[in-house]
Amino acid sequence: MTSVWAHRGASAKAPENTLAAFRLAHELGADGVELDVQLTADGQVVVIHDETLDRTTSGKGPVGVRTLRQIKALDASNGREGYQGESVPTLDEVLDVLGPTGMNLNIELKNSVEPYPGLEQAVLGIVDAAGLAERVIYSSFNHISATQLARSSQPSRVGLLFSDVLAEPWGYAQRLDMAALHPHWKYVQFVPETIERCHALGMDINVWTVDDPGTVRRLADLGADAVITNRPDVARTVL
Repeated sequence: MTSVWAHRGASAKAPENTLAAFRLAHELGADGVELDVQLTADGQVVVIHDETLDRTTSGKGPVGVRTLRQIKALDASNGREGYQGESVPTLDEVLDVLGPTGMNLNIELKNSVEPYPGLEQAVLGIVDAAGLAERVIYSSFNHISATQLARSSQPSRVGLLFSDVLAEPWGYAQRLDMAALHPHWKYVQFVPETIERCHALGMDINVWTVDDPGTVRRLADLGADAVITNRPDVARTVL
């Protein structure tokens, strides 16, 4: 059965990558959430998508040059009515909220623009301390980082995240010890055999970012293991 993972939380209805969005995703019936992590100037893991603060917070400039205290002082409501004062959460805070829900987590490391040395070990340590390793799958557009995670001494499931129209990415993913393929949903249209080929190699396929009900239905019928969506309530209704 195809799972529903809320993209940056229930981001169509609440400010993305905030505790409010993750709580709402659970209320709307999502099976899991996708979230993004970066490092602050003082080495803390925060949950935010962009490498800069400008789009989603009241701050400006790169995430990586601000301390956690400075970032926590910002408003992350992104202009959403009723969410003023929502802050950028730490990964620890997100895991505290989602831990009791039983939901799965797709943690994307945002280190393909800024390298963030040490991000992999910092994230693994936080997840391990929370006791949630079995419910987490990691991903990154930085395939060197993704491979380090997949081959870490700490058991880590990793999905190969990509947006290009690659030739036979299932073979590439298998060689890098990936547990899953994470393509954009349009890739499956270009290469219809993708899901079947992944499953034949024992890999899951989790597809992003799918908001159209008809597309959700088609991907589920093809056997996608999870759809990552901004609208988990819509996807849940379809499925």
